[in-house]
Amino acid sequence: MSRSDAVARSGSAQTSTFLVERYWPGIDEAALKAALPRLERAAREMRAAGQSIEHVGSILMPADQVVFTLVLALSESQVRDLNDRAEMPFDRIAAAISITPESTVEAEP
Repeated sequence: MSRSDAVARSGSAQTSTFLVERYWPGIDEAALKAALPRLERAAREMRAAGQSIEHVGSILMPADQVVFTLVLALSESQVRDLNDRAEMPFDRIAAAISITPESTVEAEP
């Protein structure tokens, strides 16, 4: 079982996927790689305190100076708390639906 599966199944509540939008002037790959450990550390601390939350991954669009981050959590307020603890800037947090190729394949008879 992956860590995200474990997070999604822990506790009685179901986690949701959230997209964090960061319009981050001056961000580049090196700066993002230096900042993401703070997000991971904050998520670990929150999980240690019994919260179901996980940083799934981030995407950098350097030409636009934008970072998109996916987080599994119970609520938007939890995602906001994660980013505040990590001292990561964000402009918007929105509930998202992740659709993978596997989720669109019909079962064969």
